Amino acid sequence: MLTTVRTDRLLVTRQDPKTRRYQALGELTLRDGQYVFTYYDGAPVELPGLRRGREHMSETLFPVFGERVMSSHRRDHRRAMEQLDLGPDAEPFEVLAVSGGRRTGDTYELTPLPEPGVVDLPFFVHGVRYLTDVERACLDQLTPGQRLRFEPEESNPKNSRALLVASDGTRLGYVPDPLLEVVRRVMAGEHVLQVVRVNLPDAGLHQRLLVRLTGTLPG
Repeated sequence: MLTTVRTDRLLVTRQDPKTRRYQALGELTLRDGQYVFTYYDGAPVELPGLRRGREHMSETLFPVFGERVMSSHRRDHRRAMEQLDLGPDAEPFEVLAVSGGRRTGDTYELTPLPEPGVVDLPFFVHGVRYLTDVERACLDQLTPGQRLRFEPEESNPKNSRALLVASDGTRLGYVPDPLLEVVRRVMAGEHVLQVVRVNLPDAGLHQRLLVRLTGTLPG
């Protein structure tokens, strides 16, 4: 069963290249068939082609985001969609919601902003590069549907609210910082964290392990 993205709001963040902390810039939303981007007050930087001070609307995806979605005409498009657990006809918004729009050369990232209620949230774990060789080897032993768990890592020097994704005490990566508050709220109730797919190393460390969190986000 392919991944279904149930959100029409994406948080746009930037990771500061010096502090490595994430800064919220604004929201990209789908509204009545149009793409809308709105900056948050105090956004530290301006995105290319999107000036601060007004709401931006377009029937097509803004270039700064569109260039993060692989063209369907590329020969490797189908494989790229498989790595995201999406069908070949996935909409650009779905692709961004799962992939995060990450690319070499900048530190922008997009993450879903679920509405209160039932949550079905797919995401790639972060921080695979910080795992030991033994821990990375464990990734390839995971199977789709396998249950995983969250483990708080209060000793984390970068973020005391960091959450590990783990299996039987083995570290597999981290919850992306921009998702931490949403995930912690879902964790407060009954929830399930499970493997969606494990990609081969050539997919890149940032797309090695795709997981899904289901539960309820309080209002």
